[in-house]
Amino acid sequence: MGQTDHRNDDKLVAKKEKSKKNSDKSVWEKIKGKKARDALLLGMYSIHVDGTGEYFGDGRNNDQGHLVGIQYYGLTAGTFINSFDDRAWFAGMAREVYSHDYSKDIRFDINYKFGLLWGYGDDLMNVGGMSVFAGAYFGASWKRAGLDIGLIPAGIITANFRIDIDNLTPKRLVRPVR
Repeated sequence: MGQTDHRNDDKLVAKKEKSKKNSDKSVWEKIKGKKARDALLLGMYSIHVDGTGEYFGDGRNNDQGHLVGIQYYGLTAGTFINSFDDRAWFAGMAREVYSHDYSKDIRFDINYKFGLLWGYGDDLMNVGGMSVFAGAYFGASWKRAGLDIGLIPAGIITANFRIDIDNLTPKRLVRPVR
């Protein structure tokens, strides 16, 4: 084995290590995603998969959330009526991990939200009334109107409406002086 073979082996090993670092980085970059689109979040309907909802179950849990919220610059906050008919508040981050434009007006995206939730009391594990929330969301949009289907780890499937408000700034606020 000549000296050139060792150099080639070293180059091959270095190339494999660099490729592995890039793929690890790209996996984390994909998971991190990018900030979710700016939007108003309105209305929420739920299905409790344990059969306790009012629509598909014995009626013990509320399925109409009356959500009012906002997503702005990758953050989300809002309020809704929870499963126990109490007002709940949330604040956290909203990240988009996939988005595809099927046409100029139709888009599909996958998001997640993670943050703090207040308003469940002893119904959820909490510290000082604050709980942690997380959810995966699959959205479909036509122009600025959208529908998000959410999967919440507590066994709840949600649906809410979204109005995208990103890129609404006017092109020019004032007329240029001549």
